[in-house]
Amino acid sequence: MSEVLKQQGYYELPETRRLITSCRQDIVSARIRLATDRALNREQRDALWNLIDSNECFLRMVAENYTAELEKVDRELEAKLTKLSQ
Repeated sequence: MSEVLKQQGYYELPETRRLITSCRQDIVSARIRLATDRALNREQRDALWNLIDSNECFLRMVAENYTAELEKVDRELEAKLTKLSQ
């Protein structure tokens, strides 16, 4: 399916780019919360991991370069964690 989407240039559409950005932001937010909120119960942690997994799955299917998107997630995560630690 991802090959068909790539052949159709789906990743180039403005809405797809907005969805990809939103997915990255959701992943970063969920990871920050997992890393910093020690009060999370098991159900909340599981929900955050499910959010991360589903967003990464979407990125894998529609992004032109999945690895590059994950690298962006890492950079955004690092920037937010740096801000939190200051």
